[in-house]
Amino acid sequence: MPPLLLGLLGGSGCDAVDPEPQDLPDAGTPLAYTVDRYDQTFDLTTREATSRLWLDVEGAREGCLSLPAPEGVTDVRWQGAPAASTRTEEGTLEVCGRSVVDGPLWIESRRVVPETTYLYTQVGFSRRPDLHGDLFSYLLGWVESCDLLGPCDDAPARLAHFTFDVTHAPGQVVLCPGSLSRPDETHTRCELLGTRAPTYSAFMVASHPAWKRTRLVDSEVARVELYEVPGGLLGPALDAAAVEDFLGWMTARFGPLPYGHELRVAGAPTEWLGMEHPANIILRDNLPLLPKDYANMTLHTLMHEVVHQWAGNRTTLASARDYPWKEAVAEYLTYVYEDEHRGTDAASTLAYWDRLARTSSFYLRPGDVPAPPFISFVNDVYGTGPMILLLQLESLVGRPQVLSALQSFLAEPGAQSIEDLRTALEGASGVGLQRYFETWVDGAGEPDWPFFQVEWREEEALVLTVTQRTVAGRVYPCVVELELQGETGEQRQRVTVSYGLEPLSATVHATVPLPPWPVRAVTVDPGNRLVNRRIPLFLWEPPASGLALGLKGPVEGDAVDGDELEQRSVRFREGR
Repeated sequence: MPPLLLGLLGGSGCDAVDPEPQDLPDAGTPLAYTVDRYDQTFDLTTREATSRLWLDVEGAREGCLSLPAPEGVTDVRWQGAPAASTRTEEGTLEVCGRSVVDGPLWIESRRVVPETTYLYTQVGFSRRPDLHGDLFSYLLGWVESCDLLGPCDDAPARLAHFTFDVTHAPGQVVLCPGSLSRPDETHTRCELLGTRAPTYSAFMVASHPAWKRTRLVDSEVARVELYEVPGGLLGPALDAAAVEDFLGWMTARFGPLPYGHELRVAGAPTEWLGMEHPANIILRDNLPLLPKDYANMTLHTLMHEVVHQWAGNRTTLASARDYPWKEAVAEYLTYVYEDEHRGTDAASTLAYWDRLARTSSFYLRPGDVPAPPFISFVNDVYGTGPMILLLQLESLVGRPQVLSALQSFLAEPGAQSIEDLRTALEGASGVGLQRYFETWVDGAGEPDWPFFQVEWREEEALVLTVTQRTVAGRVYPCVVELELQGETGEQRQRVTVSYGLEPLSATVHATVPLPPWPVRAVTVDPGNRLVNRRIPLFLWEPPASGLALGLKGPVEGDAVDGDELEQRSVRFREGR
C-alpha cells in the first residue's frame, strides 16, 4: 500500500540571556490560532530537535494556546521569553504568555525524538539497514501524526510553510521538503516557502550515507534527480523517457509541479511502496523484485506519487475521513495515462484494483459505530477508492467529464473533501450523483457489494436479462459489461447493460444483435471495471435472524466465470 509520514518540529533557539517570565493577569483566556510556518532543526546523530511555530492569533495578544504535542517537550518559550506557564497532558501542550513584541507570535520548544515507530508502521523516527548493511534514517509523519514528535497542528486540512535545518555526519546525504541546499558538509537546509503544504506530508527528513545522485529527467517540465545506492534496482527499472512523458502529461492538465522545478526521487528500505513529500518521493528500494500487482511496479508507483504532488499535497484532505479521494485520484490518473500510453499496463492495474475491492471491509465513508481503526480503514481503500469514486463513473458520465472534474477539483491550493469531489463531478457532467454516492460510498459494516445473474435467450436478437443481487436489497447505479462467449476461445463479444444513475429495478433487460455463433456463456465484468462480488454460485439470503448462505450449481443460462468456480468461502484476504 501506498504512503505514510510523520513530523518533527525544529527551529531556531535563543542564545541570549533569558528574560524573566511576566505575570499573566488572565492566563486562562484560550487563544484561537493557525500555524503559518514551522521552522525546524534536527540533529540526526543526537535526535535533538527544536521548533519554532509562527502563529496567526485571533483577537487578544495574551492568554493560552493549546497545541497538539507529545510528552517530553522542554524549554517552551513565548516570543523568546520563557512562557508564563506550560503544561503537557493527554497529547496537548498548553502554553500561556503575553505578546510584548509587535508582529507575529512565535512559540519555541525543544525535544529529543525517540528512535521508535508507531502503529506497526514506519511512522516516527527509525534507522534501518538496507541490503548492503548501510543505515537509512527516516523521520516520517502521516495523517494526524505530526504531533507525535513535536508541537504541531495535526489537522490534515492545515497548509503551512516550512524550513528544515538538519545537522548530520560529514558525507551523509539528506533530503527534506522544498528547495534544498548544503551550507557545509554537516548541514542541509530545506525551505518550503512558496506553495504551502500539509503537515502530514511535509514533516520528513530522509538520509542515507551511500546515496549517489544521478539525473533521470532534465527538461522544461522538470528536473528529476534519482538518489540511490550503487547497484540499486530502481534506476535500471525506470524508463526515463516514460517518466518525462508522464510529467508532461500531468503538467499539461494540472499546471507546473507545485513545489518547484526539481523533483527528488530516492530508494530506501521502506515498508510501503512509496511516499509523497513536497518535492521529494521515497520509493521502496526493492520494488522491481516484488510480485507484479501492477505491470510495471516501479514506474506505476513513481507516477502515483508524482500525482500526489498536486492531489494530496497542494490540495490536501479536508479531514482524515477524506483519505480515500487522495489515493483514488493518484491511482486513477496513473491508470488513465497507462490506458492512453502504455498498452496493456492498464489491464493489470484494473485487475489489481478489482481484487482489492472485492475483499474490502469498509465503505469509503464508513458509518460504523465505533469508527473503524484508521490504519485499517486506509489500507482498505486502494481498490474501492479509484474504482468507485472515478473509474465506474467513466461508464456513466464519460472519461472527459471525469478528467474535467479533477482539473477543477485540484485547481487551487486548499482542502477538499469527498463531498467536494462529488460536487466537481456533478458540475463537469451536468448530472446529479447523490444516489450514486449514497449507495456506493456511504454505509456501515462489511460492504454489501452486488453480484449479477444473467439470463439470455436467442430470438431474432439476443435478449439479456440482468438481475442485481445484494443482501439488503439496495440497487446500485452502474453500467455492467458482459462478455458473450461461444464454443471456442475466439468467439467472444462484449456488450454493456446500464442501470443508469437512478435505477428503478434490480432487473434490467437489453436486446443486442445476435453474434454469428451460439452463445454458450456470459461473463460479468470481464474488464474489471465494476466493484462486484463476481461469485455467481454464491447466493446471499437474509433470513429472519443471522445470515443464511446458499450455494447452487450452475444451470443453463447462468453466467459462469471459469476462474472463480472455487471461490465459495465467505471471506478471504489477499496480501496488500
